[in-house]
Amino acid sequence: MHQSCSCILPTRTKTRKSGDHLLNRSITNLLRWSWRRKQVKQGISLNREDTEQLDQIARSVRRVRISRSLLGLAWTAGPVTALGLYGGYYIGFGQAPSRQQLIYFVSFTVLSGLIALIAKIVYDSTWGVRSEQAQRSVVEAIDKLGDLILSVKNLVVASYEGEIREREAAIQLLQRVDLSPGGVAMAAEQLTSDPAFSQMLANIDNFRRAGLFSRIRDIHRDWDQRFDILITELSTTLPQAVEVLRHRYHGDIATLRHGVPRTEHFIARVLAAIEQDNLLLITMQDVESMLVLAFELINGREIPTLIFDYRGRWRLAAALDRMERKRSRYRIAQAAGSNRIRSLASWLVEVDVMKYEDVPEGVAANLLTDRVIAALDDLADTMKLLVEKVNDGQVEYRAQLREYAEIMTAALRLYRNANDSFRRIGELHAEFLLAAEDWNRMLDSVELDTAELRIGPRGRGVHILEKVIRLDDEERKEVCQHLVRYMRHQHLESHETKGLFKRRAERDNPLTFDSARQLAIEVALALEPHIHLSYPEVQRGISATLASYLGGLEPGMSAQDKKLLGESMAQDVEEDMSQAAEYLAVALVRHYRVSLSDEARRFLYETYGARESVLDILVQYQQTDNPPSQSLLTVRPTAVPNAHRRWYRSLVLARRLVGDE
Repeated sequence: MHQSCSCILPTRTKTRKSGDHLLNRSITNLLRWSWRRKQVKQGISLNREDTEQLDQIARSVRRVRISRSLLGLAWTAGPVTALGLYGGYYIGFGQAPSRQQLIYFVSFTVLSGLIALIAKIVYDSTWGVRSEQAQRSVVEAIDKLGDLILSVKNLVVASYEGEIREREAAIQLLQRVDLSPGGVAMAAEQLTSDPAFSQMLANIDNFRRAGLFSRIRDIHRDWDQRFDILITELSTTLPQAVEVLRHRYHGDIATLRHGVPRTEHFIARVLAAIEQDNLLLITMQDVESMLVLAFELINGREIPTLIFDYRGRWRLAAALDRMERKRSRYRIAQAAGSNRIRSLASWLVEVDVMKYEDVPEGVAANLLTDRVIAALDDLADTMKLLVEKVNDGQVEYRAQLREYAEIMTAALRLYRNANDSFRRIGELHAEFLLAAEDWNRMLDSVELDTAELRIGPRGRGVHILEKVIRLDDEERKEVCQHLVRYMRHQHLESHETKGLFKRRAERDNPLTFDSARQLAIEVALALEPHIHLSYPEVQRGISATLASYLGGLEPGMSAQDKKLLGESMAQDVEEDMSQAAEYLAVALVRHYRVSLSDEARRFLYETYGARESVLDILVQYQQTDNPPSQSLLTVRPTAVPNAHRRWYRSLVLARRLVGDE
């Protein structure tokens, strides 16, 4: 027995230790010795959970500082209790307390202190440990989300080839506020192939850094005409580069720190992918936007939203709510229909069926539909040609034909989804028009006083409500624990020297297109219980605000640096509610016949920054005796026609040859 104890408690050289440290170590070692003795009796085994539980108890004992606690307890139970008891008893009763009373108070103090000490150890070893783990999950989630945002950007660039990859990388470089003038010149030359123009932008950046905006105006006098011509040319081929070049040219690139635009309808696409179990509905831009949203909220971002509420007759209020629900469903269906065709186009670019230049950001849905149809026609013709070659005995084309058949199968599934979505828009459009007719009939049949349909601060009328989308401390911990569990389960680990989220061990999984899309879905699932992403007003509120600028993220940054960056950028974002206020005013006036008084106009302008020109147009609209029956939302979107029969025929012919392989 003595030898086994000496193995567990080895002798050490004498060093100067504090009494508290020695006492804590003795208790810890005693716990370890008793635990290992129990393990020896049960046999040799490896059990990580039991070891972690023992370590948690040991850490709790060290944190409590038992010697200091016992010293404080002895002081309280001894001199303090005795002096307090004698003084209070003598003052109250005019005589000293008995020995039994003294023993009672001392025993009560000692037992109370010991119970409190044990309770603190138990708390630290259970709930305290959970709190620490939750806090570590927050740090880990911030660390990995920052790296994942960079990895998704790199994944997008890596999916392109040649000049397209150079241009996409150049656009991302020009969006960095801290890019050096040399970097500005290099990136601009890759976009424009104009060395003189690129050097001019570098000179503007030098003057911007020095605050010499008068010199920038001098350059503008010589370059304005040439710049306009260049921007006009790029607007057709690289529309996403036009805005960043304009920022660089005018020397206001630093305004990006106040926020950057979000990808339109990215939440709707992610939720549609969940509903239909189809990852291809999500683009890489949607993945990046969802990761940025989670990074913002975890770092304390508060996103304001505007909604309206009616206070007055219950029948009118119910009809107003009913029409608002119909309008929201119709708007979401419109976005969903456009999203389906955009997702299909984005995926066709990934598989090299369409060119990157054919699917620029911001292209109209009708033009995009025509280009997708043309690309699928070309794919069908290519498959037909390959079928003829294989039938002629050229078997080397079988693998390519099989690949094209798989692409056509997935493309047809996505195209049918888009077609079904646009059919659904027609149904919801009819329901919305019926609700609007019922609303107008009700307004014409009831007698309303002048205050019932006005924007007012109190009493009856329409009230604008401000709500904030945010995560409190507990919600933040729950979201981070959800994400950390998922990323650990998927073995997503970053490594700065070998590339972010690349395979460096057998169990590590690299970040791919599918895993990135699945990660975006998991982020939505983690956020949904707390901020309700599925609510239309939440989606509108998030889309109407700017996202935090995260261009300062770099590989190799510590988790603390990423946390400080996220918090500072969340505070720097300009909460521009002007667009949301204008959309709200348009809906109220055009669809609900709400009066926009001078007071309401002044309120929207001064409080939310709504443009006076938009408000003036709305006032003229409501003063018209016979306003048009068609509103902005009753115009039907471009329809997606049925899939061509030739696409199915080419797929059937290909499947007959390679379908069974």
